[in-house]
Amino acid sequence: MGYGFHAYGNDYWCSDVPADYPFNLVCDRANYGTYSQTAFMLGYVVSGLVFSHYSDKYGRRPTVWAAFGVEILGIIICILSPNIFLYSFARFLVASGGTGRGNAIYVTCGIGWVVGYAIVPGLAYWLQDYRYMQLVSVVVLVLMVFWYYYMFESPRWLITNGYVDRAEHTLRKALKMNGKSDKNLKQQLTELSDHLKEIQAKEKPLKDITVLDVIKTPKLRKVSLIIWYSLTVIALLYYGLSFNMADFGGNFYITFLLSGLAELPAQLLTALFMRFIGRRKLFAIFMVITGLSSLAVIPSRSEWLKVTWALVSKFGVGSAWNVMAIMGPELYPTVLRQRGMGAAFVIARVGAIFGPFMKNLTATYGLAFVMVMYGTLAFISAILALFMPETKGKEIPDTIEEAEHVSGISLPLVSGINNANIADINARVPYITITNARP
Repeated sequence: MGYGFHAYGNDYWCSDVPADYPFNLVCDRANYGTYSQTAFMLGYVVSGLVFSHYSDKYGRRPTVWAAFGVEILGIIICILSPNIFLYSFARFLVASGGTGRGNAIYVTCGIGWVVGYAIVPGLAYWLQDYRYMQLVSVVVLVLMVFWYYYMFESPRWLITNGYVDRAEHTLRKALKMNGKSDKNLKQQLTELSDHLKEIQAKEKPLKDITVLDVIKTPKLRKVSLIIWYSLTVIALLYYGLSFNMADFGGNFYITFLLSGLAELPAQLLTALFMRFIGRRKLFAIFMVITGLSSLAVIPSRSEWLKVTWALVSKFGVGSAWNVMAIMGPELYPTVLRQRGMGAAFVIARVGAIFGPFMKNLTATYGLAFVMVMYGTLAFISAILALFMPETKGKEIPDTIEEAEHVSGISLPLVSGINNANIADINARVPYITITNARP
């Protein structure tokens, strides 16, 4: 956080660089700043492999606490780092922990992301030292620790894994908060749990389920491949645009601020549109918007017009991410949801890792080449999305068998409560899930 602002540009010749110049990222060491961003993205990869696995196995809540510890440790090391190599390792830890903790309330989290994004350039301009910016992030993170203390474990995960009593405790609080009756709740949850156990008995035991199961059955394999490609493209475009807004012209601080604010309508409008338009169609629409706006940059002559089209592209890719963050978990069964999305996030980091290097590609081949590449990748993603099942108005699958029939899941009512009721209750109580890492 912050070093990218303070590492750009200098007025020194190589032989005249002061001895105390931060990390000495000039001349033959100029690319080391980009490598630190790569280390950050690799942290996302490890997070997807480790935290998603253990959140499925041991629950969301203990995983979140472990992730908090890793992230805070990483930020402290960033502040104290004497060289770029230790700093890069610390950034790796920050990304590992930051992605691992995730968030539960998606729209609120998204708006918070935008606010934080918009604050960063102002802090960078004011503080003029990345170490102070890291210190600010530690303070904010400690405040979040207190907030997470009041978060509940995911009721769906508890029921699916047989912790009916704990799920009952959480759901009673949810019902009380919403003024709903909890009459016969225990009996209803027990019957629902028994129903899930019967289905799971026909499949392999939960302890034998691995991330490889996302590609062992036909429908899950198709869904996984499309999600992997789409998230990789989104990550490449998102970070390629975010890190390199200066390529379109204008003041870097201002264009970075505008690129963050462009995500605000993406956060607000996506949730509204998903109520009326199917997930896959909406995703395809946003990717087409991204592709068209990327191509529109090429013939633009004025800087403000280039920046405007880049912001539209940023809006499109941010909106597409929001749709996929909802649609992806809905396509995976509960027993595989965290592993499936974790694997998708790991693969998506390939795009994120290359995002910072788009500046180098622009310098070598020109902005038009990069924009054509962005547009082509976005259009392909839009087409592939139409081959995925629609999840709007469908039950969320709990088992692999149900996921293979996701286009027509219809679980029997169990004394007036079914998966739709549980999902509805989940939406009204703060609980922990980890399906919401950013691109």
